[in-house]
Amino acid sequence: MTTREQLEKAGKERYAIGAFNAANIETLKAVINAATKLRSPVIIEASEGEVEYIGKKQLSALVRIYKLSNNIPITVNLDHAASFEACREAIESGFDYVHIDGSKLPYGENVRITKEVADYAHKHNVVVEGEMDHIGGSSADHTNEDPESVQKKTRYTNPQKALDFVSSTGIDVFASFVGNLHGLYAEEMHLKLDLLDEIKKLLPDTFLSLHGGSGIFNDDVKKAIKTGIVKVNVNSEMRIAFKAALQKSLNETDEIAIYKLTPPAIQAVQEIVERKILLFGSNDKYDLKNTSFLPIL
Repeated sequence: MTTREQLEKAGKERYAIGAFNAANIETLKAVINAATKLRSPVIIEASEGEVEYIGKKQLSALVRIYKLSNNIPITVNLDHAASFEACREAIESGFDYVHIDGSKLPYGENVRITKEVADYAHKHNVVVEGEMDHIGGSSADHTNEDPESVQKKTRYTNPQKALDFVSSTGIDVFASFVGNLHGLYAEEMHLKLDLLDEIKKLLPDTFLSLHGGSGIFNDDVKKAIKTGIVKVNVNSEMRIAFKAALQKSLNETDEIAIYKLTPPAIQAVQEIVERKILLFGSNDKYDLKNTSFLPIL
């Protein structure tokens, strides 16, 4: 199944596909292990900083190999790309999905660059996500901060403007701000589900993405998926768990072989991914008989 078909299936069956950031081979293995165990489609994504560390072509090739060896559907996504050039390079490197984030630009400029990316990506059968309102926070530990104070500083998505943005750019997936923030905070966040419902009613044929999946109340996530969310981003919980588990390993041994130090960190991240997959309802959502992949070139 193509990425678009996976998203369509999620929408029809009312589950969401987890989009998990891979910062290194260890976090990549954790996501793959969880997806294989629970028979779940997943999106492996990486920010521009992460792909600079791993390499666009290298990440694409690794994911392709895992797709073949584990026989699971995996999409690879460039997350929060800031430029057309970054998206073009990702597409040429074999990415299935790109997220162009022009939300910090003036509206007209955001529309222009997002449409440019969408036009180019669609010529290569690549799915495009766009972002109109900047989603606050960062993929980090904000547990000393009150999420409400950050939410108040962020502009909630206007449904009518969202309709204009999607119509003007031709994107496939829309990321809105409905109370979701990047990062983990002192308290879990509630979403404005009525606002999300308004957005979905105006954009019935557009896939909806939910960023900030690390710090939202589980019940709100479930309700958002029923409303029409088909993709949920998760990063901060994985980063925090990885660091804590690795730090514990380093503190408890004199071992210097990295591959002997990282298994607890891989396991800690895998457990989070498994919990998210079950929360999103994407477990057991693909048929091996109908899943095939192109050979490695």
